[in-house]
Amino acid sequence: MSIFQKVKEAVSTKEAASFYGIKVGRSGLCRCPFHNDNTPSMKVDIRYFCFGCGAKGDVIDFVCKLYGLAPYDSAKKIADDFSIIYSENTYDEPMQSTDRKSYSPDPEIIKRRKEFEHQRAHEQSVHDVLFSLHEYRDKLKSFKERYAPYSMDELDKCNPLFYEALGNIDKVEWMIDQLTFGYKDEQIEFIKNYKGDIENVKHRNSELI
Repeated sequence: MSIFQKVKEAVSTKEAASFYGIKVGRSGLCRCPFHNDNTPSMKVDIRYFCFGCGAKGDVIDFVCKLYGLAPYDSAKKIADDFSIIYSENTYDEPMQSTDRKSYSPDPEIIKRRKEFEHQRAHEQSVHDVLFSLHEYRDKLKSFKERYAPYSMDELDKCNPLFYEALGNIDKVEWMIDQLTFGYKDEQIEFIKNYKGDIENVKHRNSELI
């Protein structure tokens, strides 16, 4: 796999923009660094697009333009800064480097890398918890519909899974909302405070396979 492919698969433009000091909002909007942008007009995600000046491209294009680098130098800088392992001989595009110097990370880059790794680990943790909560919520909804009694007389004869759904679905939906819309500090505190509930949800999901 070429260095270009490795970089594009490992790092999004949004991650690179934040890493290189551009303040990105929760919606992925930021002030475009390529023109005099008074209000956020650039959308960054896997790729980027500026609604103001029309600049667009992938993460390599973004760093090319941000630092005035050739494509290979841009890919190499991203790989070095984000600790992506690559071979010098595995690039497959006929582009010449304008500067073959080694990008030895300075203390600021090391600091940013640690912050990036911490942020990515946090996002993965939140993603994993939300995945488990959504999985359990969907099962509870299914139980509530499938085992609902046909009349009040059958309430005491319902499948236990129906009662499990009634007793847990509201709380699980509340937990999903707290994690989905909370800020980072709130998410960290939530996962810490509800660690037991989260483990119970994961265990219950494994039992209900």
